Amino acid sequence: MNPRVGAALALASATAYGVTVAIGRSLADSGLGPATALGFRFCVAAALLLGVQAARGRTLLPAPGDRVRVFLLGFVGYAVESTCFFLALERGTAAAVALLFYSYPAMVAVAELALGITRPSRPLLAGLVLAVVGTAAVAVTGGDVTIDRTGIAFALAAAVSFTAYLLAGDRWGARTESLVKAAWVSGGAGLSIVLRGLVGGDLRSPGDDWAQLVAYAAANAFAFGLMFAALRRIGATRTAVVLTFEVVAAIVLAAVFLGERLELEQALGGFAVLAGAILVVSSQSAPEAIVDEAPTPP
Repeated sequence: MNPRVGAALALASATAYGVTVAIGRSLADSGLGPATALGFRFCVAAALLLGVQAARGRTLLPAPGDRVRVFLLGFVGYAVESTCFFLALERGTAAAVALLFYSYPAMVAVAELALGITRPSRPLLAGLVLAVVGTAAVAVTGGDVTIDRTGIAFALAAAVSFTAYLLAGDRWGARTESLVKAAWVSGGAGLSIVLRGLVGGDLRSPGDDWAQLVAYAAANAFAFGLMFAALRRIGATRTAVVLTFEVVAAIVLAAVFLGERLELEQALGGFAVLAGAILVVSSQSAPEAIVDEAPTPP
C-alpha cells in the first residue's frame, strides 16, 4: 500500500487535532472544566462515528477478541492523556502546551528502540536530541507563549500517556475497522471521564459553550478516525511524526482566534521539535501495510 496515503491521513488527523487544541484552550478559559468538556467531546464523537458507520451499512462492533482491548484503550489510555492535556491548557497557552506535548514522537521512537521494534541510527539519535532541546526551549523561555511548572508537568504526562496509547493502538484491535475502533476508543474515554465527573461532582451545564462543544466533538471524530486509519498503514512512529503538524495547526489557529503570539525562542524550540521528528521518521524503515476491511473514510 502507498505510504503516502497513510501520511495524508495522518496529516488530516493532525489538522483536526489542532482544531481540538484551539477549542480546548478556549473552553479552558471559559472555566468549563475537563469533565464536562471532554466528556461531551468523546461521547458525542463516538455517536458521530457510529452514525457514519451505520450509514455505510457496516458493523458497529469491534472484531471478536478486540472489544475489551479497544474499549480499555479509550477508558484508560486516552482518558488519562486527554485529561492531562486539558489540565495543561488550563495552565498555559495553546502553543506552549502543543509544543511540549509534541516531544512524544521521540518518546515513541525510544520505546520502539527499547522493545526492539526499530534499530538505533545517527538520524534517530540526532532527532531525539533535537526533540529534547526543543522541548526544553519551550519550557524555560518566556514571552506570550507561557505555561507554569504544573502545566509543563501535565503536558509531558500527556505526551507519555499518548506514547503508550499510540503503541497500544498500533497493535490492539488490528482486525477491527478504523471507524469502529475510533468510536469505541472515543466512547470508552467519554464514559471514563463522565463517571469521574459524576463521582467528583465536576459536571456542569455548558451554558453558552454548546456551539464550541459540538465543534470540539466533530473535530475529535475526524481526528480519531483518520489517525487509526493512518496507524494501520504506516505504523506508530511514522504516524507520530506526521501528527507533529498539529503543532503548526494549533499555533496558527491560536494566533488567529485566540490572539496568541509566538516569540522567537518558542519558534526555534518548535522548529527543533519538528526537525527532530523529521529525522526520526527518516531513520525508520517502512512498516508492513495493513489493509483495512473497508474503505477509509474521507
